[in-house]
This record gives sequence, structure tokens and C-alpha cells, in this order.
Amino acid sequence: MDKQMTAGECYEHGLVLKRVRMFHQAIDDFKKAAADPLYTGKAHVQTALCLSAAGRHEEAIMAFRQGLATRTFSPEEERHILYHMGQTLESLGRYTECLEVYAWIRKEDPGFGDLTQRMKHLRAGGSGPVPSAQGPWQAWIDEVCTRSRVLKPQMVAALERAGHWLSRQAGGLKNRNLFERRNTGFPGTADQRAPQAFKQIRQGRPAPRDRTIESRLHPRVPVRLRSHFSLKGREGAGEGELRDLSPKGCRVRSFVAVLVGTDLECCIFPQDTANPFIIDGATVRWTSPQEFGLAFTNVRPGVQRQISQLCRTQAA
Repeated sequence: MDKQMTAGECYEHGLVLKRVRMFHQAIDDFKKAAADPLYTGKAHVQTALCLSAAGRHEEAIMAFRQGLATRTFSPEEERHILYHMGQTLESLGRYTECLEVYAWIRKEDPGFGDLTQRMKHLRAGGSGPVPSAQGPWQAWIDEVCTRSRVLKPQMVAALERAGHWLSRQAGGLKNRNLFERRNTGFPGTADQRAPQAFKQIRQGRPAPRDRTIESRLHPRVPVRLRSHFSLKGREGAGEGELRDLSPKGCRVRSFVAVLVGTDLECCIFPQDTANPFIIDGATVRWTSPQEFGLAFTNVRPGVQRQISQLCRTQAA
């Protein structure tokens, strides 16, 4: 066991690394935490989830079974663990074992998730994506489509009458010059009135970052720290070097390209501490070649204090 970290700290640290998709490092922490009987079961399960996400499915199955063997989970937790194990078995093409796992879950909880659709899919050969169940919304759409075929002649006649009426009205409106273009009062041509950023985008060049309008409530301090970021709610992650930092944002140099407006989760690794700072929400405000700026939008109070302290230390 790491002398600097207890089993609980290793487990929590592993969860942080897992969230930012640093699976191999997270597995190391979970293995350390598993040495403590209080964390053995859930540490094995978290290890299995990391292994599965990393594509190491055979090892993940073994870790799932090790976790379940501890008998430290509630019935509901066991069903969810078995469901994840079943999905991993699906990935390996071991459909017979997978169906046995799903059948046990459905016996305990007949309405669990999408088990019915998954089992039908596997019994049919398991090729292609799992079809989703038809809910009330899809049934309503089908009903509307059915009725529309019956009402079609009447609807066509009604639309024709409406079209004739609009044609007559359009002639009168045109005579009143309602559709004429009016002078907006701006000097020059339309191209001259177009914003500079728009013209550059239209010509295929990215709009430059306007540094003259950047007024910061919290000035950034120069740093050189390792960082890891991942797209919120989507697949995708990358690493970079954090160059500037303030309590409300940072500048990151990275070979991974991101778009303005993208929401990220960001992990900052201070040089003098084992635990990274986790920024739960950050939005990309600007980009330039191999770097981008982030505004922190969701930071826990404890992390906010740590970042502020780090900024004060670096500025001193």
C-alpha cells in the first residue's frame, strides 16, 4: 500500500482518473485499494469497468467475478454489475454465457433496463446494434401516419384552397412595397458592412483571437502543468500542457483540436501533490493553432480554493 495514501484515498483517486479516462493509472489505484477488505469488492468492479473501457474484456470478466465473489453488494448493485458483465461478454461474442447472465437478472427484476430487447437480439444472432424498444412516442407517431393516409385527400383540398388565397393576398401586398429592401442607413456596400470575423470565416480563414477586448477580473499566472481533458457526455479525450491559470479559467497547449463552445471536463495535475484538481465543467472560449482557452463553469468549492491557492503561490 502506498504510504502516502490510504485505501480510501487510492479508491477515490482511482475514480478521478477513471472519470478522465486514464484507465491504466486508475487500475493501479484500484488494485492498491483492493488490499483493504472494506474496498475489495468495489475496487474489483471499478477495475473491471476500466479494463472493459480499455478493450481488455477477458481481464474485465475475471475482475467482475472477483468483485461479485466478495458478496458485499446489495441485490440491486449485483444486478447492475452483472449487466455490465453481460455487456462485456457480448463484446467477446460469448452469447450463451451472456444470455445466462441476462436471464438471471430478468428473473430477479423482469423490468430491468433493455434486457428483453438484448436477449431477443442475441437469440437472433447478435449482429448489428441492439434495437430499441418501441415506446408510446413511436406508437403515437405510427398512429398519426396511419390516420394521415386516410385524411390525405381532404388535406390536399384544404391546402389547395389555402394556396389560392395566399396567392391573391401576395399580389396586394407586393403593390404596397412591403417586400422592397430598405436602406439600413449604414454607409458602404453590404460587404463593407459585414463584420470582419464573418468575412474571414466566409473566405475560409479562422477569425483571429481579439486580445484587445480581453478584460479579466482574475489575471492569469504563468504555469507549466500537465492536464487531461475529456468531452462531456461524449467519447473523446486528450492531454495538454496548462500554461496560464486563474481561478476562473486557463490556457492549454495541446495537439488535440477542439471547437469553440465545447464543454469539457478538465483534470489539472499540480507538481507538488498526488491528487489532481478536477474541473467538472469548462467551456472552450477561443482557439488558435495548438492551443485553446477555457472558462471554468462548474468547479466544486474545495477545488476552487485549491486553484486560488495555487495561483497565489505561483504569483508570489
